[in-house]
Amino acid sequence: MANAAYRSSAFVFGLLAVGFVLWLPREHQLSFPCVALSIPLDTTTDSPGTNLETRIVTLRAKIDGTPPISLQWWVNKGSGFVPVSTTATNSVLVISNSRVTDSGSYKLFATNCAGFTNTTPVQVIVVEGVD
Repeated sequence: MANAAYRSSAFVFGLLAVGFVLWLPREHQLSFPCVALSIPLDTTTDSPGTNLETRIVTLRAKIDGTPPISLQWWVNKGSGFVPVSTTATNSVLVISNSRVTDSGSYKLFATNCAGFTNTTPVQVIVVEGVD
């Protein structure tokens, strides 16, 4: 009798092999609105406008909304925005040992149940030389 179900007019109880589940009719189910994404901290950086190679460049942003929120940093190096990498998925992006090829416009994209948004792009310029 591991998967027996008992019904009544108000609700249905299900007794499952892994535990006890309570189902409510649709009119009694709780629903939580999906809060749209907001940007309390737009993209900021600790680096100057122009960076010498090997400098550590840190970009930060904060996006609020109903979890789960998926984050992905994108960069435009002249051919349109593309993901920085598959692992650039949190609110802080660190470019360690920066190179000239890291120059570009960076922004953070976010998605949740309400849709998507992105931060204002920040230009990162890296030139040859050593700090």
